[in-house]
Amino acid sequence: MSHPFEEGKTYRNRVGEYVVQSIEGDRMTIKYVGGGTLETTVHLQARIWENIHFEEQMAREEERMRLAREARRKARKRAARARRAARRPKFGGFEEADFEAKKRGIAWSSRKELGKVLAYNLSQSTGNDFGSWIVPRKSGVNVAGKDAFNRDVRDNNVTFFVAVDEQGVSYGLRVGKADGKAKAKSPWKQLMKTLVEDDKIRRAIRASMKAHELVLDVYAMDVRYGLVGQLFHQKRDFLWEQKRADQDLSRKMDWSSLIEHLEELGAKKRCNLYLRKRIEPEEAIEAGPEAAEHITAMFTELMPVYEAVVS
Repeated sequence: MSHPFEEGKTYRNRVGEYVVQSIEGDRMTIKYVGGGTLETTVHLQARIWENIHFEEQMAREEERMRLAREARRKARKRAARARRAARRPKFGGFEEADFEAKKRGIAWSSRKELGKVLAYNLSQSTGNDFGSWIVPRKSGVNVAGKDAFNRDVRDNNVTFFVAVDEQGVSYGLRVGKADGKAKAKSPWKQLMKTLVEDDKIRRAIRASMKAHELVLDVYAMDVRYGLVGQLFHQKRDFLWEQKRADQDLSRKMDWSSLIEHLEELGAKKRCNLYLRKRIEPEEAIEAGPEAAEHITAMFTELMPVYEAVVS
């Protein structure tokens, strides 16, 4: 009969490896490598040997198919990453010309590209749909949730912002209020309510101001609309500074006196708060495209404040 065995060669069955000692017709004697001898039939051992080979072949085929599936999955992931990378907005970085005053003021040409990058980054990190809007007649861009941004009265908004002037780049969080009494659900009213009631948000603002040397610029109506004061972080409270034509004023403030002062400033007149960080032109230029990531990181840190005001 035909079989795969030769005397002196090694095979295996379900017990383990063995060496064929002798073959006589359909009878064979095998000796296990681990010890022990067995008299058995050629037919039985041949069937076991063939089954083992078949199972190994099937296992190899399954492994080949698994590896092929894995390769296809990785290829799809690479293709998806490539598509996302192709769709992702690009920002080349700030340039010297961005900080040079022209006849019509600063001409920051890449503000639209940076706005798109920042909106994309926040959309990816939060799962919400963020957009960007150029600030009319100014060298700035606003970034906010598309469903929360008021396009009709842009002063009535809470947004992240980036602005460029000859002194450098400012970026952070802005809360605005148009002329007249603020509505109950407006960002301004929500901010005042949050500052009164939410100690967690107050602590988050102070922590960011301390860690990143943020300043709160307050714009409101005085003789005319403009910067009426700046708030600086101190060890326990805040320092309010106000420059006037006749004198410079400064005084310490705690949260209660700050909130009271802001509510007075914004009672019926236009008012805008800018919690911002400023960097010099040289630092902004040196950062290159990574400037967008630095700005995104700041926006992300201020996101709890933004979400509290838009909620």
